[in-house]
Amino acid sequence: MRTLFLLVILATSLTLNAQITERNWIVGGSGSFTSSTAISEDTSGREIQSKATGIALDPNIGYFLMDKFAVGLDMGIGFSNPPERNNSNWSLGIGPFVRYYFLKSENLINLFSEANFLYSTGLSKINGDRTSTRFGLSTGGVLFFNSSVGLELSLNYTDTTSKRDGLFDSEFKDFFVGLGFQIHLENR
Repeated sequence: MRTLFLLVILATSLTLNAQITERNWIVGGSGSFTSSTAISEDTSGREIQSKATGIALDPNIGYFLMDKFAVGLDMGIGFSNPPERNNSNWSLGIGPFVRYYFLKSENLINLFSEANFLYSTGLSKINGDRTSTRFGLSTGGVLFFNSSVGLELSLNYTDTTSKRDGLFDSEFKDFFVGLGFQIHLENR
C-alpha cells in the first residue's frame, strides 16, 4: 500500500505542461467491442435468450475556450450483429460535448469530467430505420505521455432512448469503464 501511495505522489508531482489551455485543440476518441447476452420472456412466460456482438468507434474534436475547459463534437459509429437472427445494425451519430480538467496543466496525471449528447440514426436489416438520443456523463483520469498525448481511463454513464418509425421503442441505461486516447494540439 505504501508503494502505491509513493507512486501516486511521484506521478502527480512530475510536470509536463499539457496543452489544456485556452485556444488549443483536442483530438482523439475511444473504441469498444461488446459481446452481450439478453434474457427475456415472451407473452407465454417462455424464456428467450439472444446474443449479440458489436463494435463502436467514438472519435471527437474539441477546442479549449478557456484554460481546462473544452467544447467540441463527438461522433459515434457503430455496428452490431445478433448472429442467431442475421440482423446487422449500423448507426452513425453526432453531438456536442463539454469537458473540464480539474488539476493544473503541468501535472502528469489529470482528472476530468465530461457531459455529452449524441443524436444517431441507424439501419437494421429486420427492423428498418431507427433514431436514438444519448445523454452521457463521464469522469476519470488522464495519464499524459508527453505534453500532447494522453491515455484516459473513465467511468461512464449513458441514457439512450431509441425510436423506430417515430414511436418509442426502447431505453437503455448503461454504466461502464472506458479507455480513450487524446492528442492535445497547441494553437500557435
